[in-house]
Amino acid sequence: MDAKPTRTPGGKLALWLFYGFCLYTVWSVLRYFWIVSDVTDGDMGSLGGKLLGALMGLLVLGSVAALLGWLAWYTRAR
Repeated sequence: MDAKPTRTPGGKLALWLFYGFCLYTVWSVLRYFWIVSDVTDGDMGSLGGKLLGALMGLLVLGSVAALLGWLAWYTRAR
């Protein structure tokens, strides 16, 4: 019978870092909309300004998540 491949401790750490960062990203976006929903002045008062700000934040968080996701994939069990 073939043994099931398991991750190394470094691979497990990379996977949990990726999971944790994904949860942080969801929390961050929800918090952003909660805080920014009270803003009514200036460019950030419009719906387009709020969505543009969220998109810029997601670009930054998404690039870090992509790097962590690649690291978790690279350290997968083989």
